[in-house]
This record gives sequence, structure tokens and C-alpha cells, in this order.
Amino acid sequence: MEKQNNKNLLIDRIIKAAQESPEFRENLISNPKNIFEMQSQFKLPEDFEIVVHEDTPNKLNIVLPRTSEELSDIELSAVSGGVCWDNCVNNSCH
Repeated sequence: MEKQNNKNLLIDRIIKAAQESPEFRENLISNPKNIFEMQSQFKLPEDFEIVVHEDTPNKLNIVLPRTSEELSDIELSAVSGGVCWDNCVNNSCH
């Protein structure tokens, strides 16, 4: 549960940065995987995809959770200590 909370904190920080900086927002929309890797200081698997959807006055995005109980490769890595979701500096969590 803590890793999920840390992931959510990282995502919240990325969203906040996108709200504060039009340049960051543009970069996040055009290359979300690169932004996520830079912010988490973790190289994601080649086949891992991150998609950014923007709500507009005429569109609402709803994200459905997975139905599977199995962990993804990235979640397995996080559980085993391979991913730092929060306050990552020099590949160590604080």
C-alpha cells in the first residue's frame, strides 16, 4: 500500500508541475514516459507505456483499474525495491 501511495505522490508532483509550467505540461503530453523516468529516476521497460489524457470542458477521462490480481513488471520491481516513487535522489529514496 505504501508503494501505491508513493506512486500517487509522484504522479501528483508531476501533475502539479504540469499545472505550473506550460513547457513542462507540453513535454509531459508529448513524452510522458521520459518525464516519468526523469522524475522517478528509474528506467522503465521498453514495452511499458504511459499515456496522458487531458480533461477539457467537453471531455472527461475515467481511468478504470485493472481487473487482474497479478502485478505488472514495474509493480514487481517496486515491491522488490527497484523503483523509487518518492523523493528520489541519486537512486535512493528518502
